[in-house]
Amino acid sequence: MKRKIMVTVLSAAVMLAFAGCSGNGKDAGDKGAEKKTEDTQGEAGAQKEAGAQEKAGVQEEAGAQEKESGAAGESSSDLLTTAETLVKDLIEGNTDNIKGNYEYTEQMKSAVESGQFQAAFQAALEAVGELKEVQPAWEGEPQSGYDVVQVPCDFAVQPINLTISFLEGKIGGVTTSVYQESKEEVSIPENVTETDMDLSIAEGRTLPGTFAVPKNLKEYPAVVFVHGSGSGDRNEASGQLKPFQDLAWGLAKQGIASYRYDKISYVYGKEIAEDKDFTVYDETVNDAVAAVKMLREQEGVSKVYVVGHSQGAQMMGAIAREAKPDGCVMMAGPARGFAETLERQYTFLQSLNPNPSEQEKAVYEQAFAAVEQMKNIDSLSEDEKIMGQDLTYIKSLLDYDAVKEAEDMTMPVLVLQGEEDYQVTMDDFRIWKDNYEGKDNWQFVSFPGLSHMFMEGRYEDGPASYQGVKHIPDEVTDTIAGFING
Repeated sequence: MKRKIMVTVLSAAVMLAFAGCSGNGKDAGDKGAEKKTEDTQGEAGAQKEAGAQEKAGVQEEAGAQEKESGAAGESSSDLLTTAETLVKDLIEGNTDNIKGNYEYTEQMKSAVESGQFQAAFQAALEAVGELKEVQPAWEGEPQSGYDVVQVPCDFAVQPINLTISFLEGKIGGVTTSVYQESKEEVSIPENVTETDMDLSIAEGRTLPGTFAVPKNLKEYPAVVFVHGSGSGDRNEASGQLKPFQDLAWGLAKQGIASYRYDKISYVYGKEIAEDKDFTVYDETVNDAVAAVKMLREQEGVSKVYVVGHSQGAQMMGAIAREAKPDGCVMMAGPARGFAETLERQYTFLQSLNPNPSEQEKAVYEQAFAAVEQMKNIDSLSEDEKIMGQDLTYIKSLLDYDAVKEAEDMTMPVLVLQGEEDYQVTMDDFRIWKDNYEGKDNWQFVSFPGLSHMFMEGRYEDGPASYQGVKHIPDEVTDTIAGFING
């Protein structure tokens, strides 16, 4: 069997990212118990910085707050050339070129100058065998303000893509992904019409969005998609995965319209980073409420539902109280507290690498120290931060009780869970069932073989399950459509 590898020159920003794709001990019936490790939640790392879309690599924390796509002074062809040249230098071990011929973000520069990045990369190369050929680079989808270039590398043991992330022309990260020689070409289905539609939110700001409607229908129900944690675009893209786009097109085929929008932290990252009063309600709840209101004003919309993924599901109680939608769909909604979530998630991720480097050990130590800070947050001074976040924001997460907040939801509620989800696990699903299965308005469905993104994956593969081109299967879309249309 070919070994799955991942370049793991980690930073604290990347560690918090794992918590976001944004509590759960495992009992004997769960996969995690076999590893004798505690499991993790997911989406709990809702954070103002982006980087939550990256699953491994080196990423510049401050740069993740940037929304702008497109490098300053760099064309797409320049980025492709730079990426190809860097990859060749990395594979050949040209240290002088790696250090002297490229511009890096500050955090990436530190890793390169210390030699830690090159050492980790060379160690990873040992697992994939001799290089046969480097294929032409191609431009991937922008991720959280970073331009992304994929460089397919055909190695003898395991072909992989090396993914180079750029922030304003500077190299901000190098990760690995599933081998793919060209970008997947997708087009809007024939029976779906999409229209750009901005969402007006507080302080006179707007969020770009997309309204997808089924063709040849004068009236239809509609859904608002609410992101997980991190700085997500309207498709909630993570690498080559686009769950909200998959759901929007699949639901439109079944007569259901939808609205998806770029998250506030994706569009206004800089402004949010300077706002010490920013909370998870500002990040997730308020804009979802505004979107529901906007859809109710659209001609042809008969009912409005909210579909929240991970943190979007976790905050559903607050969203439902303010927006009063006709129904709610909670996909992989965390049921446990924020600090506990992070601690368990870090424990699980740590278990995936039994031989960490000194740098990786330091990152985990920093992560666990941050968890301890959260547990003792009242002892911290107001100007302190935890993992780069203002205490107001962290407190808003720590104080939120997802299960309790859902007590007053009287509209129809559908709770969905992927059984191979290592971030929000079946333990969370059971907590929701234990509390609400007896209520007539609640329904519960879990899907074997699906990950946190509701796509094919395996629990024990961790974030590697998010690599490559995958799509949400029909069974998930059919279940949501049946709930709404039924």
